[in-house]
Amino acid sequence: MKNLKKISAFILTLALVFAFAGCNSKNGESAKKTIGIIQFGSHASLNNCYDGIMQGLKDNGINEDDYNIEYVNSNFDPSVSQTQANNLVNKKASVIIAIATPSAVAAANAAADSDIPVVYCAITDATVMENYSNITGSSDIPNFEKQLEVVTSFMNKQDLKIGVLYSTEESSSPVQVENLKKAAEKYDGMEILDSAVADINTIDTKTNELIDRGVDCFVNLLDNTVVGKLESNILPITNEKNIPVFGSEIEQVKVGCAASASIEYLDVGAAAGKAAAEILGGKNASDIPVAYISEPKNYYNSEVCAKLGLTVPASIEAADVAE
Repeated sequence: MKNLKKISAFILTLALVFAFAGCNSKNGESAKKTIGIIQFGSHASLNNCYDGIMQGLKDNGINEDDYNIEYVNSNFDPSVSQTQANNLVNKKASVIIAIATPSAVAAANAAADSDIPVVYCAITDATVMENYSNITGSSDIPNFEKQLEVVTSFMNKQDLKIGVLYSTEESSSPVQVENLKKAAEKYDGMEILDSAVADINTIDTKTNELIDRGVDCFVNLLDNTVVGKLESNILPITNEKNIPVFGSEIEQVKVGCAASASIEYLDVGAAAGKAAAEILGGKNASDIPVAYISEPKNYYNSEVCAKLGLTVPASIEAADVAE
């Protein structure tokens, strides 16, 4: 009987020890602050933004192991972004970093009635965020004047019909279309033919419609919905018709666009990561200026140019991504 009591007491002691250890583990885990990251979808530019964010956090004193980093991907669905943002607010994240405009708008709306700061990344039209408080971030600004210099140099003419696809789900895209049209005004005979896609399922149809309208080439915007289907949908159609596509950044050139005046999305992400680190260090988001990344470098894909019959111009300095 005494042995049975000793065994029972021993078992009870072990149970208490394990329960206490588990409690400590849970408390330690919950004591970690949460960094929420919402990425609107996966393509090379947005992936580079994420890598840049993580590097920016690290370079500015944030040890990844000291935080719960909750990363989610919306797969180019704004309604999913909103649900993900709401979840992060409910979990009381210390900061929400949102990659691309739809995710940023979702995060800003979700956090509007809380004290959770939002850091946006790769928003082309930063005025979209002006009505929100407790927010900052990094903006990617396309230089369409330099982009058209690249296009006209590679196409070896100015009176071009240029096709542009853009998504109605991305608020900055119509602004980009208008800015591209303004940049085109300096070229005699240049015409911008734009077509809006309601969702990813209409991209093939809209691409073919622009080809039927006689476009000489396409120019991509910084439009995530369209860029997300560049390699799988757009380029197979344009390559079959021998119509060049000019990208809006280097990663698009790597996967098959002819050339581009490109900004570096690792830098765009790093600027957002730096802002998030400063917030975690005690700064108010409203005291951190928005970082504007706008100075491009020229890139081309020699293999693509050869297939399309394009001569690399001597008039511009550009790096070959195929080397």
